[in-house]
Amino acid sequence: MQATLELPKNATEPYKWGVELDAFMSESYDFGDDSLNAIYQKAKANQWDVNVDLDWSRELDSDNPLGMPDGTLLIYGTDVWNKLDAKGRAEVRHHSQGWTMSQVLHGEQAALICASKLAVAEESLSARLCAAGQIMDEARHIEAFGRLVNDKLPISYPMSQSLKSLLGDTISSKALDITNLGMQVLVEGIALSLFQSIVAYSQDPFIRDMVTRIQRDEARHFAIGRITLCRVYQEMSATERKEREEFVAEGAHTLHEHLCADDIWEPMGLSKKECAHLVRNSPVTSSMRRSIFRRLVPTIREMGLLSPRVQKVFEQLQVMDYAAMPLPA
Repeated sequence: MQATLELPKNATEPYKWGVELDAFMSESYDFGDDSLNAIYQKAKANQWDVNVDLDWSRELDSDNPLGMPDGTLLIYGTDVWNKLDAKGRAEVRHHSQGWTMSQVLHGEQAALICASKLAVAEESLSARLCAAGQIMDEARHIEAFGRLVNDKLPISYPMSQSLKSLLGDTISSKALDITNLGMQVLVEGIALSLFQSIVAYSQDPFIRDMVTRIQRDEARHFAIGRITLCRVYQEMSATERKEREEFVAEGAHTLHEHLCADDIWEPMGLSKKECAHLVRNSPVTSSMRRSIFRRLVPTIREMGLLSPRVQKVFEQLQVMDYAAMPLPA
């Protein structure tokens, strides 16, 4: 796809986060964890090839590459949107979709790092095998989203400051469960909901096919984190659990701010201040961003981390009602 819009290339050095962990080698080869073993077997059975299984020859709609309805755009229906002509609305789609897929791509690379860390340091052999399977999944996702962003979308973006902050804390934490919590539950949970939205609404068969395949992989990763951490937090002291509750509260708020996509307005010549205000006060946008937390909130409840502090944050984000709902299938 020929680029019609461009942003200046980012010339910064690669992000570097210090990682401290102990490698764990077990002399027991007991595959006794039925839940995790079942996920590992699925991971082996559901491998797919980015080059072979996706039709990269397909041309995407130049005005709407992801084939998403305009109602999913953050400023849709506002005065700013209503004043735009067809070219301006196409530009909003380009920036919004390019920013979203760029952030997903950055997240996939961080997930590869986290999965590698879990494969080295998890004590459970079953958990390590799951992490090893996830490494291959994440490599495949980087390949798929990298080709989509570089070859099919007109615009790409660097990592948002909000996402960079959360990923830095997640990757560099000395506590393995916090790495698991930050990536497998917070980031993967939000990403999984986003992918479900794309699969549900995109009118492009190539995009639906690619994201459906990735969504299946991500569902396994999310399940690994949920199963593992539910056990860990049942045995954790109140003091240790409080630190995890604070991490969830801060992480949820950070992700909510990240989803406002404040980076995209000025490159289009729009007012960042005005658009940021519209995004945070639009009922349509609020409903869309709320739905992204549909999976995360009941999972936090299930883990026993729904403390008053976390509840307060979820109430501020207007997603606390999801705590009474079952986990989505």
